Amino acid sequence: MKLRNRQHLAITDTEYGAVLLDSKTGEYWQLNPPAATVTRTLMEGGDAEEAVRRVLEQFDVDAERATRDAHALIGAMRAAGVVQG
Repeated sequence: MKLRNRQHLAITDTEYGAVLLDSKTGEYWQLNPPAATVTRTLMEGGDAEEAVRRVLEQFDVDAERATRDAHALIGAMRAAGVVQG
């Protein structure tokens, strides 16, 4: 899995999680804290499994839900053209 336009992506913390900005297209996404963790993991070169592991370490959520939510977010990012592969 690879982030497309990685050099144009920036993530900024907010009081409600984070915002991911694609400076090339001007699109942005508001992320809750677990979604921000998934996104940061991908931006650091990690994969879905690493993202789920980090979510489980940081938040009180069961593995099934963390896995389902991480894959749903990655699917949405893929549909938006941010993730490829």
